[in-house]
Amino acid sequence: MEIDEIVKLVLLPFGGVSVVLVAMVGWLAHISTKRIVEGELAEHKLQLESFKSESNKELQYVKDTGTREIEALKNQYTADIERIKAQLQSEFLKYETYTTISKEIYQGLFAKRVEVYGQLLNLKKEIDKSIVDNADFLEIHDDDPSPFTDAVKKIGDASQDNPMVLSNELAELSSELVEKSNRVFSNAKVQSFYAEAHNHDAQYVHEIVMEAENDALRKMFAECGDVYERWFVQLNDDVSKIRSVLDLAGDFLESKTLTNSSSGRAKGAPLS
Repeated sequence: MEIDEIVKLVLLPFGGVSVVLVAMVGWLAHISTKRIVEGELAEHKLQLESFKSESNKELQYVKDTGTREIEALKNQYTADIERIKAQLQSEFLKYETYTTISKEIYQGLFAKRVEVYGQLLNLKKEIDKSIVDNADFLEIHDDDPSPFTDAVKKIGDASQDNPMVLSNELAELSSELVEKSNRVFSNAKVQSFYAEAHNHDAQYVHEIVMEAENDALRKMFAECGDVYERWFVQLNDDVSKIRSVLDLAGDFLESKTLTNSSSGRAKGAPLS
């Protein structure tokens, strides 16, 4: 119940005066209520403005903080990206340099391999020709170890001059051939030394020494014959591989030449 209604109930028995008083009380109550409401509104408005101001400050602080953090992260990411790019560029340059050097080294080694295998093929041709040219002598003097020992020595010397450009298989066979033949050659020298020491005053000391050396060298075929045969088989296999590489490179270069020629003709062709 409103205050003016309470006042009306109290002053109702007093008649006309009460009407005036009631009107005045109502007016005063209305004024008072309006002031109270306006005061509360003003207070709420001040609180709202204060809250709004605080909220704006906090929002601006959060916004500024977020902006600084974003800028810091952006700078950090930019620095990290630049560092990674620099590392990648450095690694790429190293790779390019390594690839270029490796390519040049490989090309040089392959060219050297072709040269060395060409020399070995010439040596094989020389040995085969010597066997054919001296077939009659070998038939009569089949106990003479010098043709075989000379061939083994030539192969050993030739293969040891450039071992790095030989295939692994041929290099292993060459090392085995040299190792076994060296034992036979060393034993032959020892036997010739003892023969000369024991027969230094003999009339035919030279023939005795030579026979002792040849007797030791006759063991060369038993020691090295198998390795000798396998060495030539491996030589042929390696030469076949080299030919395959050269054929492949030749086909590739030929196709590139044809492609470039076709491209050149296409560019120079008149428009229809």
